[in-house]
Amino acid sequence: MSTSPKPYSFSQLITSLLKQQMSREATWELGLSERCGKLFQQNLRVSKREHGAFIPPERMVRDLLSSPASSGGDLIATSVLKVSESVRPITILEMAGVTRLEVIGENITLPRFVGAAAGWIAENGQYPSLSNTTITSVDGTPRMAAARLAYSRRLQLLGQDIEGVVLSEVGRAVAALIEKGCIAGSGTGSEPLGLLNLPAKLSQSFAAATPTNAELALMLEKLGDADVDVNKVVYLLHPSTAADLMQSLVSANGSDTVLSFNDGYRINGRPVFISTAVIEDKVIAVDPSFSRIVYFGASQVIVDPYTGALSGETVVNVLNAVDFVCLYQQSVCVGSA
Repeated sequence: MSTSPKPYSFSQLITSLLKQQMSREATWELGLSERCGKLFQQNLRVSKREHGAFIPPERMVRDLLSSPASSGGDLIATSVLKVSESVRPITILEMAGVTRLEVIGENITLPRFVGAAAGWIAENGQYPSLSNTTITSVDGTPRMAAARLAYSRRLQLLGQDIEGVVLSEVGRAVAALIEKGCIAGSGTGSEPLGLLNLPAKLSQSFAAATPTNAELALMLEKLGDADVDVNKVVYLLHPSTAADLMQSLVSANGSDTVLSFNDGYRINGRPVFISTAVIEDKVIAVDPSFSRIVYFGASQVIVDPYTGALSGETVVNVLNAVDFVCLYQQSVCVGSA
């Protein structure tokens, strides 16, 4: 008589890791962690007093989905996917069209092509000169994004009843951290170099803190002049800037607002995405097809069984090795007063 495979439990995994002598209660979860370490050639980033585990990324979940449904493959994959999507959530940048890469190894080099040559040639004529074409590369290096979550041991005892709440909060914290790094990261102090700080980005000056519709349209013009496909461009705004633009009119005698809702928020017909990671009173116009969020290996969950033992807290650290790479910096235009 066969038994149904046990769904993946984040709560069970944390409970096992919290024991000073780590137990094997979460046998299934810890087994997947070991598989992750071998697949991605990773070691856990733990001190002597900490316990940790890898969380299977989506590429491993796809392998689980290939298991026969009659053997519980769908059930297993669905339960793992919930946890995987929480520790490595979809960011606003990915919603806007930025590509996610999940790679094995400690570094990645991506080709960067700028200014491809094109022209008409006669029969037996010469091909267009490549003198204006630059073919270089841009490197991605792991930057450790660490999100910490603390909750009471009393909640931990609720097990599966509280798992959805915990996973939701983990996802919110990790998404906010990674968005901030990819949008506003300085490129120093272990941060990625974000969109706002790219040295070769385009810029647009605003006469006031709240831009006019004409100034926002000029950002599209500058991107178009840089050979960016304006049909792919999106705007990124801080919530306060978005609220101001919802109250600003396109023209003094009209009724249309600069930021309107038509199958999603839009400015000048282009999609708008809103995030607190964008600095207030700055506006980003970007072709997301030139940008990549690169994850190295699997996410890690690290706990210290001794931290919070007296206060009754459970402290969970979620680690992601990640970098942000822009293949063509002039695909980004930043507007500010």
